[in-house]
Amino acid sequence: MLNFEHIFPYPFKSKAVFAMQEPNVKQEYRIAALVHSRLVADIVYRETLLLGWNISIEVTSYETALEDARRLFEEGYEVLLCHGGFREVVFKKFGRRTVFVERSEIDIIKGLSRARKLSDTVALTAHINEARDIEFMESLLGMRIIPVRYDTKEELEERIKETMARGVRVFVGGGGTARIVSRLGGQIFLDEPQPVNIRNAVSRAITIAENMRMEQTNRSNIQAMLHYSKEGVICLSAQRDIVFHNAQALKLLRVGASHELARFFPPLFLDEVLEHSSPFIDRVVTINGRQLLINTFPLAMSSSTTGAVCFIHDVQNLQKINRKIDTDLHSRGLVANYTARDIIGKSASVVKLKENIARYAPTDISVYIHGETGTGKELVAHALHAASKRAKQPFVVVNCAALPDPLLESELFGYEEGAFTGAKRGGKAGLFELANGGTLFFDEIGDMSHAVQLRLLRVLDAKEVMHVGGDRFIPVNVRVICASHKQLLDLVKAGSFRLDLYFRLAGVCLEVAPLRDRLEDVPLLIANVLKRYGKNASVVTPAILDAIRRYSWPGNIRELMSVMESYLVLLGDNSSSLACFEEIFRHRNQFFDKAPQEGTLGEQLAAYRLEIVRKEMRRCAGDRRKAARALGISYSSLRRVLEADAAKDVSVQD
Repeated sequence: MLNFEHIFPYPFKSKAVFAMQEPNVKQEYRIAALVHSRLVADIVYRETLLLGWNISIEVTSYETALEDARRLFEEGYEVLLCHGGFREVVFKKFGRRTVFVERSEIDIIKGLSRARKLSDTVALTAHINEARDIEFMESLLGMRIIPVRYDTKEELEERIKETMARGVRVFVGGGGTARIVSRLGGQIFLDEPQPVNIRNAVSRAITIAENMRMEQTNRSNIQAMLHYSKEGVICLSAQRDIVFHNAQALKLLRVGASHELARFFPPLFLDEVLEHSSPFIDRVVTINGRQLLINTFPLAMSSSTTGAVCFIHDVQNLQKINRKIDTDLHSRGLVANYTARDIIGKSASVVKLKENIARYAPTDISVYIHGETGTGKELVAHALHAASKRAKQPFVVVNCAALPDPLLESELFGYEEGAFTGAKRGGKAGLFELANGGTLFFDEIGDMSHAVQLRLLRVLDAKEVMHVGGDRFIPVNVRVICASHKQLLDLVKAGSFRLDLYFRLAGVCLEVAPLRDRLEDVPLLIANVLKRYGKNASVVTPAILDAIRRYSWPGNIRELMSVMESYLVLLGDNSSSLACFEEIFRHRNQFFDKAPQEGTLGEQLAAYRLEIVRKEMRRCAGDRRKAARALGISYSSLRRVLEADAAKDVSVQD
C-alpha cells in the first residue's frame, strides 16, 4: 500500500533528450513521457536507461496534463508517451503524436494481488474505453472486484464517492484515482507498467517520429520544388484559407503580398472548385493585362473535399517553350515536314487516300502503307503523324533497307557501353526511346530480317525495350506506321515475313496508287515543280504533256519530279524545248539498258542527264556553245551541268 505523500513527494523530471544508438548510426528523436506518479516515473526511467534510451519524464495530473503536453510539444518534443487516466484527454487533443503505455491485464492483476492482502473486495478504476475481464480476474485471484468506469475526471470522483459510500475502501488505479482516494481517506494500490509495455511504447514512438520526419522532409521537398517552379501555385483549405503559395503566383498575378491573393479566387476558379468539387482545366484568363492558363483541382480525402489547388502558367512563356521544342525537334529532324495538304492531286484515289488519313490519323491504330517505289508513301506517313494527337511529339523514320541487321538492331533498341566492338562510351538510346510519345515510321519494312522482326514484335507487344547488352526494360509509348513497296502478305506466304508481326503492324492498310493510274493529277504535279523553280507553265507545251502521259513512269512521282527537274535545269532561261525533252526520252531506254541499276532513282536520273550532255559534247567535239544549241538549252545551263561533274574529271574542250 502507498500513501499519497509517498506517491507524489515532488514532481519528477528527467530532461535528457531521447537518443537511440546503433552501430555506425546516430539518429536522435525528442520523446517525452507523461506519467501519473513518481513510482511509474521511476519504472519508466529505469527501463529506458537499461536499454540505452534517455527520455524526458514528467509527473502530471488530470488537471495539468493538457497544459504539460502542450508545453512539451512547444519545447520541441516530437512524441509523448502517456500512462494514466489523462491519456485519453491528451490523445483527443494531439492525436497520433501521443502513444499509450498500455495498461495490461498483468499490470492490473499485480495491483489487485497486492490489494487483496488488505481486503477481499477491491474497486478497480478503468476508463470506459478499456475492456477488462472482471470475472476472469475474480476467479483467478479469489476476490470480489468492483469495476469503477469513467470518462471524465468529474465522473471518476463521483463514481469513487459512490463506491466508498457502499463500504469499499481499497482501490486499484492510476494517479488520478490515487489523488481522489487518498483525499477521501481510502487505500490505493497503483498499477505499474510492465517493462515490455514500456519497450513497445517507445518502439511505436520511434516509428511515429521517423514517419513524421519523413513526412516533413517530403513536405519540405515538395514546397521547395513548388517555390522553384515557373508555374504559380496557390493551395487553399476547405475554409478558403491560403495553405501554400509560391513567389511565382504573386509574380504572375502582379501582386506584392499573399493577403492580396483572395480577390483572385473567383477568376482562378478556386471558389467554384471548393463549392462543386469539379476541376477547371486549361482555362485561359486575362488578369492584370496578362494572359494566364489556369488549371484548378479539388483536393479530396475519403470522398470529402478538403481544399483546392490552382496552377498558373504564363501563356506567353508557354508559347516560347513550344517554339523552342519545335525548333529543337526540327534541328534533329524529328518532325513531320508534310501534311495531307502536301499530297497533290484530285483523282479519286487521292481523294480517298486523304479521307482515310483524316479518319485514321487521330487514332493510335497501326497503319501499313503499300505502294510502288516513288508513289509518296513517306509523305503519307508524315501526314498521318501531323494530323494525330502525337503531332507535337517526335516523328522518327527508320529505313529498314538501308541498314544491315546488327546496325538496325542497335539503332532501334539502343545499346549499353561495351555491348559490342565500337559501341559508344556511355551507350546510346535507341530510336524507340527517341520516338517515345510520338510516331515511329518503318520504311521498307519488308526488307527486315526474321531476327529483327521477332525482337520488334516483342517490343510492340510488351511496350518496353531492352538495350543491346542491357539488363533492364525501358517502357516506351509509340505509334507505329510502316511502309513497303512489296505486298507483305506475299512475303508472309513466301515465309520471309512473320504473320504475327503483320497482324500487329497492319491495323489498317492504305494503298497509294501508282502515277500511271492517276494521270489526271500530272498537270497539278508539274505545276508544283514549275512553282518551285519559278517557271511559267508555257515551258511545258501540249506536246511535252502528251509525251508525259504516254510514258508508264515506273519510278512514279519521284521519277516524274526528277525528269522535270532535269528538263528545267537543261532548259535554263529558254522558254521551252521539245527537242531537249525528247532527247531525254530518246536516250532513256538506251541508258537504262546499259547503266547499272544502283543508287536512288534521283541519282540514276542525274547520271542519265549527265550521259545525255556527255554524248552531245562528244558529238560536238567538246564545243559547249554548239552542244547547248543542239540540246535546246542555254550555255549557262550546260556549263552548270558540266561544272557539277568536274569532280569526275570529264575532259572537255571549251
